Amino acid sequence: MNVRLEKTWFWSSGMVYDNEYKINDYTATVNFLTVSDDSYQQNIAYERVKYWISNVIESAVLIHEGSDLIPAFVSTGQRVLILPDTPVDQIIGIMLYLKLNSICENRMVITDVKISSLLGDRMVYIHSHGEAIGNLEQDGWWLDPRPTWAQIKGRKKSGKIIAINREQEWADLGLSWEENTERKNSVVFADFVKNENK
Repeated sequence: MNVRLEKTWFWSSGMVYDNEYKINDYTATVNFLTVSDDSYQQNIAYERVKYWISNVIESAVLIHEGSDLIPAFVSTGQRVLILPDTPVDQIIGIMLYLKLNSICENRMVITDVKISSLLGDRMVYIHSHGEAIGNLEQDGWWLDPRPTWAQIKGRKKSGKIIAINREQEWADLGLSWEENTERKNSVVFADFVKNENK
């Protein structure tokens, strides 16, 4: 049985717009449709979405791939989400729609994403299937089902190489599709020293 679900998230992220760094407060409402009848897989899909929003995009820096400021932000150790377009609300909403669908891997379908932000005057952008997605049509981390957010192995800028490696897997986070059926019982063998004085 298919079930429709809706969840709203609130978070803050940094963004680079016109070479200025700004902090923006976002609201995104995500509508889900369950596809799998397996409640375990539905829960994993939801936990993946929750993880990605709460642990990846929240407090990250959103930046256009052509920005000269990428090396400076990468050097701080912050999560830097490099996008093929200016990180305005519409682009972030399309990226979320694509990424969240990718990480759900058809266990749940994101039917639409509504996004607004403080700097965007709380105008709501609604993204769903079938709309033009601009530069996000190109292959990128937003289409990768893994919990990735960057794919730059080396970027040459003024003779320097910047390496970003985010090859974490869902299994590393306990969010793979296979249910962990291992028994957690263990036997501990201790080597006690006998007290001869008793």
